[in-house]
Amino acid sequence: MDYEIKQDLKKDISKLVDLLIQADSIREAISEIKKEIKAEYDLPITTITKVATILRKQTLQEEEEKWEELKELVVSCL
Repeated sequence: MDYEIKQDLKKDISKLVDLLIQADSIREAISEIKKEIKAEYDLPITTITKVATILRKQTLQEEEEKWEELKELVVSCL
């Protein structure tokens, strides 16, 4: 590799490393917020994550449909 290509690669890798460091920090912040919500409202972490994911993806209708299908299966097995 010539010098210019190496410098471009180094710059691009540095950008990637910076983003990975930011991602780690964000994951840590998310984890702390989840712990705070759990402590304050006594909710399981999985529930907190599910609610946040549904809100972020705006998939409440899909989740309700899945739940209805699940309830129908359970009732049919009783």
